Amino acid sequence: MIYKKLKQERGNSPNEKKEKALEKSRKQLKCLLLLFLVVSNLSKLEAQVLFKDDKSTFGTSGYIRSGIGKSEGGETQAHFQMPGALNKYSLGNQADTYGELEFDYMYFLNAEKDKTIDMVWMSTFYEAFGSIKQMEFDKAAQLYVRGKNLLGKGEVIWMGKRYYDRKAIHLLDKQWINPAQNGWGMGVEKLIQKNTNEDLKIGVWTFDDKNVVSFKNGEISRLNNYTLDARWVNKPITPTTNLNLAVNYSYRVKNDVLDYDEKQGFGAFAWLDYEKKSITNTTAILFRQGATISKNHWTGVAERENPDNTATVLNNLNTAYTLEISNNFLYDDLDRFAVNGVLMAIIRDYGTDPYVYNAMSPSQRDYIPGRGNMTYWLTSGARGMYYLNDNFKLSLEFTHEYIKNEQLAVSGNLDKISFTPEISLKKGFYSRPVLRPLITYAFWSNDLKGKIGTTPTGAPFANKTSGFTYGLQFEIWW
Repeated sequence: MIYKKLKQERGNSPNEKKEKALEKSRKQLKCLLLLFLVVSNLSKLEAQVLFKDDKSTFGTSGYIRSGIGKSEGGETQAHFQMPGALNKYSLGNQADTYGELEFDYMYFLNAEKDKTIDMVWMSTFYEAFGSIKQMEFDKAAQLYVRGKNLLGKGEVIWMGKRYYDRKAIHLLDKQWINPAQNGWGMGVEKLIQKNTNEDLKIGVWTFDDKNVVSFKNGEISRLNNYTLDARWVNKPITPTTNLNLAVNYSYRVKNDVLDYDEKQGFGAFAWLDYEKKSITNTTAILFRQGATISKNHWTGVAERENPDNTATVLNNLNTAYTLEISNNFLYDDLDRFAVNGVLMAIIRDYGTDPYVYNAMSPSQRDYIPGRGNMTYWLTSGARGMYYLNDNFKLSLEFTHEYIKNEQLAVSGNLDKISFTPEISLKKGFYSRPVLRPLITYAFWSNDLKGKIGTTPTGAPFANKTSGFTYGLQFEIWW
């Protein structure tokens, strides 16, 4: 008995825990290297087409990123993200595993193969480093049917759940237009028939926000909202520049159980795409109001008054709005070097100062002292990439962010530096697969202490104003 007890105590010692953690890291490293080697060989083939004949094709596409990482002191790799910012810079700042696996079956309806029906299904998975939860799966992240040229006019008609024409800044890991994710809908595209990419498209979706706890009466129910998106895209205005315009309208249904009123919202968006030789650039201005403001940039589900399901009210959707201006520049000569630069400014008015709802006196608002209704987030970042040869490149990223978040009563700066000697199969800023040994250093203002470097579980920088992380990341899309 004494021997067993001593053995159990020894098994829980810090040294043995450290050894187990190191052994786990070694196994993860071996798996990453093996995965990179396997994918490297497969990627030389047209592995995305699994089956093809005269009547149909069946293929796959997807995305995977994973890795291992630590913070100084041997703790879980930390995220460096501003409090109140909905996203963060990606390089050396993705302490997680995420993947998408999509299958696409297309059936040809005529001999010319210009009339088709295709069915798409995609599943996703996610797990943060240090998580005590099991990996999260979305078995139907996308599930839709699409018909092309069924009426003989070149149109595209679709129905189901899909990632609809999302626009992203990869440097910031941000979807800046994403009205449809997590919604079921239908739409039509290719309403303009020209010998260009110019297009007029319309889509409508329904969203289900489950397990909402009312701040008024504590009841639990769900909120439903609908969104309409109309776009005129790729309109040439010069030989190198296209104009894109979009409008959104959102409607949240009244819920008597929660005692929540109906809400409406609209959005107006414009962006310019420039492309010439080795340069691409996108400049965008985005305005959202009311129910068109989403919970986050990974979904079209409308924001609600009490995002944390408590009696604390953070949003008034009658007057809330966001204004976003961004510029995303890329130079890539595919020979010696590439550079990606981002400028972004976001202004958000939550429509109210935060307050605690008083069910005994609904007309009385108990405002939280020292809190306001605005957030201002300004950021600039650049990643330079130098090609040593076809398979090796050096990447260095500098980023700077400033935030003034009146809802949290904090303001300050965050600066981050990340470096990686990347291994890839060919040159190109977006060439994948890639294996990245990563080193990241970040430092931030005293006012932001306790707000940065605290996630995911086990991140150690809650009482600090700087931090150092390192790791190895594998990333591929196909």
